Amino acid sequence: MTPASSEQSELLTTLRQQLILAQVRIMELEDARDSLAPQLAESESLLRAAQQLADTKIDEAAHAARVLADAQARAAALDARLADAARTLAEQIATLDERAAAIARLEAEIARLRAELAGERSNHAATAARLAAVTSSRSWRWTAWLRALFGSS
Repeated sequence: MTPASSEQSELLTTLRQQLILAQVRIMELEDARDSLAPQLAESESLLRAAQQLADTKIDEAAHAARVLADAQARAAALDARLADAARTLAEQIATLDERAAAIARLEAEIARLRAELAGERSNHAATAARLAAVTSSRSWRWTAWLRALFGSS
């Protein structure tokens, strides 16, 4: 063999070895691909399930946010109604306090008038007793003709 052909034959041998190694590597990669394909399919399935779950949770979170907003709006409306009721109650309490004070003043006035009436009744009774004493006296009876003459009782 000639030196050029020996170089070519070595090059060809090296090339064949590299080709065989490349084919072995390709087969190894195909085996790895084949063994990873079910894992990939399972991962994709899990990813789809996770995405569906995430979508569901996003929808639930949006619904919860709407429910919360509605509840907060209702709470604000109830707070406003409660504030109105508190104002009305305060006004009614003030009115009741004023009326209670007026009643207390009137009761004091009634007590004063009753005391005054009792005094007047006592004076009236004393005056009636004096009048009865005067009219039952002997001098009243003896001077009755003079009173009749002048027109006084």
